[in-house]
Amino acid sequence: MRIGVRITGLAILPILLTALVAASVALYQKQALQKFFALEIERHARSEAQKIAQDVYLMCRAAQEATQITINNNLRVAEFVLEQAGGATFSAPRVTWEAVDQYTHQHMPVDLPRMLVGDQWLGQVDSFEQGAPIVDQVRDLVGGTATIFQRMNPQGDMLRVATNVADAQGRRAIGTYLPARFPDGGADPVVAALLKGETFHGRAFVVNAWYVTAYQPIRNTAGTEVVGALYVGVKQESLESLRRGIMDIIVGKTGYVYVLGGTGEQRGTYIISQDGRRDGENLWDEVDAEGHPFIREIVEKALSLPKPSRSPRIPVEFVRYPWRNPGEAKARHKVVAIAYFDPWDWVIGAGYYETDLRDSQFRLQAAMNQMGYWTGLTAVLMMLLAVPAGYFVAGGIRNRIDSILTSVEEVLIVTDPHGRIVLLSKPAEELLGASLHELIHRPLEHVISHPQLRNCMVKALEQAHGGTRFDVEVQDGGATRIMEGRTSLIQTRVGTAVGMIFILHDVTGERAMDRMKSEFICTAAHELSTPLSSIIGYSELLLNEKDLPAQTGQEALAYINKKSWALSRIVNDLLDLSRIELGREIPIEKEPCDLNELLREIEIFGRNLTQKHRFVLELPDQPLRVTVDRGKMEQALENIVSNAIKYSPEGGSITIRALGETDGALIEIRDQGIGMTSEQTLRVFERFYRADTSTTAVEGTGLGMSIVKHVVEGHGGKVWVKSRRGEGTQVYVKLPWNREDGGKG
Repeated sequence: MRIGVRITGLAILPILLTALVAASVALYQKQALQKFFALEIERHARSEAQKIAQDVYLMCRAAQEATQITINNNLRVAEFVLEQAGGATFSAPRVTWEAVDQYTHQHMPVDLPRMLVGDQWLGQVDSFEQGAPIVDQVRDLVGGTATIFQRMNPQGDMLRVATNVADAQGRRAIGTYLPARFPDGGADPVVAALLKGETFHGRAFVVNAWYVTAYQPIRNTAGTEVVGALYVGVKQESLESLRRGIMDIIVGKTGYVYVLGGTGEQRGTYIISQDGRRDGENLWDEVDAEGHPFIREIVEKALSLPKPSRSPRIPVEFVRYPWRNPGEAKARHKVVAIAYFDPWDWVIGAGYYETDLRDSQFRLQAAMNQMGYWTGLTAVLMMLLAVPAGYFVAGGIRNRIDSILTSVEEVLIVTDPHGRIVLLSKPAEELLGASLHELIHRPLEHVISHPQLRNCMVKALEQAHGGTRFDVEVQDGGATRIMEGRTSLIQTRVGTAVGMIFILHDVTGERAMDRMKSEFICTAAHELSTPLSSIIGYSELLLNEKDLPAQTGQEALAYINKKSWALSRIVNDLLDLSRIELGREIPIEKEPCDLNELLREIEIFGRNLTQKHRFVLELPDQPLRVTVDRGKMEQALENIVSNAIKYSPEGGSITIRALGETDGALIEIRDQGIGMTSEQTLRVFERFYRADTSTTAVEGTGLGMSIVKHVVEGHGGKVWVKSRRGEGTQVYVKLPWNREDGGKG
């Protein structure tokens, strides 16, 4: 009996040990994979927050540069207005001012000669109900604020004698002065530049807030001494479109972007808060749920970041702290990606709660727990059924693993510590041209046929650490695919490497989109700078050349008007693109419209753009009544006509044709231009796509036809293109009839 028991035990023991080992390994791998994917989720969340902080930094830089250009142009207008009024002079009797230091608010009386512009004394106008010379004229012409300063003393202190900058009481801030030195003894850079006879451009503190400014010295009639200054500027916080854009950004599920002041009086103060509810509130002494002054840590880390160059890599730091909102039972950890925009002293924070990640982590944990449950149950069944059931149980486990691998859409390759294949996903089998059954336990370098991919993966195995990233180009049926590879090291609890995971992701489309966006940025910069340069040049000609012939002046104004409309169209395209990128529909306000009348206006628009082309208008005798947003439809049709002109550089006829059909009105715009290939025709509605991106290509941002498609589809219509290379292009737009009218006419 004992021998029988021993034999039975020896027969069953290997099965029991196998089941126990299998269950143990499965549980261990479950924990390792769960930890790996949890870290991946957290890393992805941090990466997204970092990108958002960098994007907001770039938004601020673009707004700063655009605003400074406007301010510099406003200064030229202010200088012109001052010169036209007769310039600045001084006369008796002297006037007593109660001068107030804008930094320390200390008062002191000062006796100065009256400052005149032409024959008019600037006075001491401190009420906005009474007009102030020069500065109000400048404000009415270009907006913003303007000030005329009078030099107080040899040190260079500058007194505001005429201004439309408001003080804390809402009155004109005359009598306040800009001291030559800060309270700590340092030289004020604005006054330093003025005393050197130089114009100051940049951010400066004005009365009680930060402004984007330009200061120009005013000299005496002999031109030998600086006797005052002319200022224009806009309040930094008045860039409403930038503020709204920052407040509209959502980080993760419930996170948001905010901006704090970095130094000086605004240190730790909310400049932009969530929905603007706490703007102006100082948080410097705020502490987190553990009593740590987290705002100080955020600001100090931001100020310690290196200043970025013009490259797209913006330095970002992270801070993690526990925070409990009012009404919450316990604190939640929050992670903030921090960037510092030095020109405006802005600390940019993009924060999210770690609990926002729990939904994904819980789903992952549930899937892992389910896998562990079934693995344990399988081990028990193996022990109960022993050898006869072992084969079927192993098959069931394998089928489950195969199901998991089949559901993975990425190329997933798992190797053991010796670089031999352990697991393959279905896409991995397709890439390698063989099944897991054929390749299991074979060395990785023997089954990868692509040299570059093999070298990258073998190198990662030799380095034996995770986190490696690489890009390779793989030929697939004559087409080239770009694969992004990532590695993760599988380790035991004691840190021993037991394998490596390779994940290959096809990023061909993403790289193509990145390239197209880069080309779009270059194109948009060119498209904006070209008309801006022309407008500035012609406007300076009109300002500086007072004896221009009337015809020349009229031509210059016409050219400025034409280029301004070109800028307006580009800006409208960019605004529509931003709505599309944010997943918002382009706003459409429909009203009844005669399509024939609209197309006649489009023909006039086209004729005004070119003299090389002949326009042919083919319209039915009866009105074609449709319900459309007239402005948006004009924008779409103008885009189509502009393309017809641009892509017909040799001239020719452009036909605008409309007719009524059973299901709607059909518009056809046909040119005799260079045409497109079939591949270009298929991609014509893609964002940023331009049929010709060479240096000799026609101008354009590549947004027009994409916006046309969104506008037409927003009206319930459809648009399509027919074209052949060298034979011109036909664009068709179909719009539904008015439901109220029941059809055409």
